[in-house]
Amino acid sequence: MERTPEQIARTEALFRNVNEEISDASVRFDADVGEFVCECGDPSCTEHVEVPLEEYEAVREDPTRFVVRPGHVMGPVERVVSRNRHYTVIQKVDRVIASIVKRLNPRPENQLS
Repeated sequence: MERTPEQIARTEALFRNVNEEISDASVRFDADVGEFVCECGDPSCTEHVEVPLEEYEAVREDPTRFVVRPGHVMGPVERVVSRNRHYTVIQKVDRVIASIVKRLNPRPENQLS
């Protein structure tokens, strides 16, 4: 069953919100790396990605960017910003999805136009 852009955006925003809590806990425990949930649009994905907290923070500066497992890129609705063997940073290029994930951004101070 094909998922709508709205469903994809809401799933990704949910995973991003979970990762914000993981980031906060990692900082409290003085960790350098966090073990985050994959922020892909697949609601059944349970995979994790290890990301240095400094790099995670850089991703969060843009509300249309997400951290996903390699191979979890969803074709024409997003583009790869960077990748390594542990994770891929993607950016939403679909206007509907980008609009939704910006609105659901848990860091309103990082809103880009």
